[in-house]
Amino acid sequence: MPIFKLNPDAKAFYFKRSQVGCLLCHGFTGTPKEVRELGNFLAEKDITIYAPRLPGHGTSIDDLKTTCFTDWFLEYSKGVDKLAADCQEIFVCGLSLGGILSLKYAIDHPVAGIIAMATPLTFGVLNTLALAIIGGIAKNIVITKSKETLAEMKNHSILCYEQDPIGPANSIRKNLQAIRRNLHRISAPILILQGLHDARWIVHSAKKIHERVSSTEKELVFLEQSSHNLLMGPEIASVKKIVYAFLKKHSVLL
Repeated sequence: MPIFKLNPDAKAFYFKRSQVGCLLCHGFTGTPKEVRELGNFLAEKDITIYAPRLPGHGTSIDDLKTTCFTDWFLEYSKGVDKLAADCQEIFVCGLSLGGILSLKYAIDHPVAGIIAMATPLTFGVLNTLALAIIGGIAKNIVITKSKETLAEMKNHSILCYEQDPIGPANSIRKNLQAIRRNLHRISAPILILQGLHDARWIVHSAKKIHERVSSTEKELVFLEQSSHNLLMGPEIASVKKIVYAFLKKHSVLL
């Protein structure tokens, strides 16, 4: 098997602080750098932080092509176990794919709370059709991101692949159906953060998550100036405050 070199800025990070732990997970084609500023902020508030690097990310697009949703969820689950070894209380938090993994984990495991940021429950109609048709027969095809997305990556120094591999993306699509069907099994407190300049189906997904979970404590916050990457955009200061307020509210240890 080929050896893929890890970008030094893409490494996982762990800050051991109190008995309150929060797992922070990056998005599809991204890296832990996406959640680093939030991680630094929460660690300063005495919260233990772990941000894993999902398999295939932070190395090369060819590496990502060899992975799928099952690989990412396994690494995510190991990350929670790592936190649980040091912490009595565990919160899960993720951006985009990281949010999907957080929802999936909370369906079957008890957590102190969930933070889902820019988390899709589905893809747009054309994207869904393309993945369903092409994903099964041409897994190694990659699609270059839009000019707007590439510009945002450059403007905010987002460390992310400039292309999306069809095969791995299709594995997300396949798993979303079961997650949508089982959202009612989530009862832990949940915070849903969503930028209004994101894709319409992701904005719609935020509303659906809020509607379908069984949590008695649930918050849906829309950010008027943000697009998909809430953690490296113009409202990051607000996001940090909102996330910490949620953790403090629902922790019995903070």
